[in-house]
Amino acid sequence: MQKLGELKKVVYAELVENEQARSSDTELLLGVFKRLGINAQESFAELANSGKLRQMESITRCRRKLQQEYPELRVEPVAELRNERQQIFKDFAKAEGV
Repeated sequence: MQKLGELKKVVYAELVENEQARSSDTELLLGVFKRLGINAQESFAELANSGKLRQMESITRCRRKLQQEYPELRVEPVAELRNERQQIFKDFAKAEGV
């Protein structure tokens, strides 16, 4: 797996150059995979078995961190929706004792 600092640079480049990646994790993942030389045309099973999908959560975490650091990379309605969903989950987890 790429070092987190290197992955952060790739995610930043994708967010800057591809505005759709700012509001769509799918678009972000596909763009980052392409930049990393991962063939997204392979079957999910092949990609998963090869370990190439292990970075998916790290990619979306990098997006969140970068959008926090660089507000100009956010799409405000999407950011508000993500925050709302995060709060709903936190309330659920608290009620369920998770």
